Amino acid sequence: MNEDKKVNTAPLLQKHQSGCMVCGAELLYEKDSEKQSCYYCNTERHTNAFCANGHFVCDDCHAQDALSVIRNVCLSSSEKDMIALMKRIRSHASFPVHGPEHHSMVPAIILTACKNMEGSLTDDEILSGIERGSSVAGGSCAFMGACGAAVGVGIAFSIILGANPCKAKERQAVMKLTSEVLHSIAEHKAPRCCQRDSFTALREAARLSEQYIGIRLFADEICKCIQHTKNKECIKRACPLWPEE
Repeated sequence: MNEDKKVNTAPLLQKHQSGCMVCGAELLYEKDSEKQSCYYCNTERHTNAFCANGHFVCDDCHAQDALSVIRNVCLSSSEKDMIALMKRIRSHASFPVHGPEHHSMVPAIILTACKNMEGSLTDDEILSGIERGSSVAGGSCAFMGACGAAVGVGIAFSIILGANPCKAKERQAVMKLTSEVLHSIAEHKAPRCCQRDSFTALREAARLSEQYIGIRLFADEICKCIQHTKNKECIKRACPLWPEE
């Protein structure tokens, strides 16, 4: 790093859970990308998103604390219900309402539940799912046409099946199931909501699990939204997680 670049060392634990991580202001999404310098690490990247006050936070810094939460919860949990695991992870103060952290959370949850159900998966495979998920860019739902939660299901099942680009059967399987999950998420004509999309992805993973991996996974825990006041794009009663009066 050049000495004239000053890294902002403000603790990430002070980050805002919605809007801009730095100041909480509204995030703006532009049609054309431009080069911005990350508020925390000064890395320069092209982005379509920054806040009304000009702050930009790269995906790596955005996910830093949350990935530790995912690792700590999943590697120590004996929970078999995937929705219960999601609620536990997202209840942590370091976990944001929206963000690419969810792209790692979904495969980690599926792999953890599968390990706790039948025991053959390893911690290294869970960590691999987290790492693969972290490579899925923020905003991929709109900018790439594939929600990271759906891709996260594909990541988890790919690891379970041992899929790679040269294995025809396994490659087909993970693409077909990912497309099914993506279709379910796209049924909602709605702006982003990482909680709703992760919930839908995990419910679909449970529905498809026996068909694709021969293990019945569970996503039965009741989940009622408690974050709608933090999500200005909330679709309210049109959402399956909307709490009844």
